[in-house]
Amino acid sequence: MLLAASVAACSKPEVSEGNAAAAAPSAAATQMDPRVAVADTARIMGNADAKVWLVMASDFQCPACKHWHDNFAPEIMRDYVATGKVRFAYTNFPIDHLHPHARAAAEAAMCAAAQGKFWGIHDRLFAAQNEWASLADPAPVFSRLASESGVEMATWNKCVADDVMLPMIAGDRTRGETNGVDQTPYFFIGERKVGGAVPASFMRALLDSALVKAGVPDR
Repeated sequence: MLLAASVAACSKPEVSEGNAAAAAPSAAATQMDPRVAVADTARIMGNADAKVWLVMASDFQCPACKHWHDNFAPEIMRDYVATGKVRFAYTNFPIDHLHPHARAAAEAAMCAAAQGKFWGIHDRLFAAQNEWASLADPAPVFSRLASESGVEMATWNKCVADDVMLPMIAGDRTRGETNGVDQTPYFFIGERKVGGAVPASFMRALLDSALVKAGVPDR
């Protein structure tokens, strides 16, 4: 119930100590399937040498996650990730009891990521959330979004049928829980963490602080 309440309602963001590096993707280190290894890196954006991680734990069916993606992510991606200051990673935290299609959406996204097409389907899943979230079977929509993202469909269909990404998604969720995720979206910024769809201005302050602490010059 605490998790449900924290996801359903927003309160003043509470920042606490965290470890973005520990929350970052790591499935490739333990998973032999090459599709998983490719997918694990395809959901990372930005300069590989950036000293600051921004790691997001998210759920494709979560309205607050869509809100952050639509309203605040573009500014953060433009000013911090595209400039090479920060490395951004998406991790899966499906809240199954609230969002019954979230895990299947994550699987669709990670199977696209196995072909290097994660960010295209990521954006489309959020854009079409109101279309598929209430369906009894969203699979046809996921298939269409995958096709629109440019994946080779036979390969994508086999990936979904093989359930090869489910252990990775479960691993993301377990790693999130271990690191304190109790709602979505949830962010790890350097050595800090915060839950909720925090405004870009709030996120900027956290990122700027992390960059200063990491010794990154303002440019």
